[in-house]
Amino acid sequence: MKEHDSVGWSEVVREAILDYIYHLEGRKREITTEELLEELGVDFVEDLANIDMEEAVKLYKEMREKEWTRFYIIQAE
Repeated sequence: MKEHDSVGWSEVVREAILDYIYHLEGRKREITTEELLEELGVDFVEDLANIDMEEAVKLYKEMREKEWTRFYIIQAE
């Protein structure tokens, strides 16, 4: 820990405790958009900023259709 003094260790511990509590309670912890973007990293955020909106909508619709297909296949089994 001393080698990584720029890390906010109390925040790391707090997050770990929250995750463990949610695990014990059998539910998933929701994260904010800001937390998700931070986890995904700077490169992802930059790539996201450069995506053409029409292409993003097209890809979203394809993903949604595939997810519904997967959902119905699982339900049928």
